[in-house]
Amino acid sequence: MEDTGDTGDAGKSSAPKTRDTRDTRDTTDTADATGTAGPGRRLGTLDVVTPMPGTVAPLSAVPDPLFAAGTVGPGMAVVPDPGVEYVTVCAPVEGVVTRLMPHLFLILTDEGLPVLVHIGIDTAQLDGQGYSLHVEQGRRVQVGERITTYAPLSIGRLGFDPIVSVVMMQQDGGVEEGLMPGEPSEPGDVLFRF
Repeated sequence: MEDTGDTGDAGKSSAPKTRDTRDTRDTTDTADATGTAGPGRRLGTLDVVTPMPGTVAPLSAVPDPLFAAGTVGPGMAVVPDPGVEYVTVCAPVEGVVTRLMPHLFLILTDEGLPVLVHIGIDTAQLDGQGYSLHVEQGRRVQVGERITTYAPLSIGRLGFDPIVSVVMMQQDGGVEEGLMPGEPSEPGDVLFRF
C-alpha cells in the first residue's frame, strides 16, 4: 500500500463546511495552573483532521453505547471505504502519543487536550490481529503522521465493526463539524473543531 500524502484539492471549496454544535454556555479560557485543559475546559479552537479515508458519521451512529451517547466525549466517526483491504490511520492532531494499543491511540495536544482514536468496536478482543503499529508510545507526532494500519475487511469478517471514532476524551460540550455526516473524507480534511 502506497501513501502519497496527496489529498488533492479538486472540487473543494475554500470555505469550510461547518455546523456549530458546541455548548456555548461557557467558552472561557479556564486552563488550570499546569496549563492543561480539564473536563469542560476549552483553550481555543483545535482543528481535528480526518485520520483516514472513508465516510464521515456522527458518534451516535457508532454501535457502542458509550461512544454513541457521548460518554467518552464529543467527536465524530469515520467508516472505512467498502472493499479496502488495508487502511492507514494517521494522527488527527499534533502531540504526544500517551497511550498506544493496536486498536486505539491517545494523543495529548500541547494545550493538554486528549484526542482518542478508537479503531473498531470491541476490537480489543483481537489482541492486535489485523493491526500493524508504526510508532511507539511516548513519541511526539505531527498531524497526518502514520500511527497504525488495520485490515477492516478482515476485522469485519471476524464479526467486528471497523468504524473509527475520533473523540475529545472526557471533554464537555460538542464539536463544530468540518465535514458533514455522509460526506467522503480524506486524511487531512478537517473532521471537526473543538
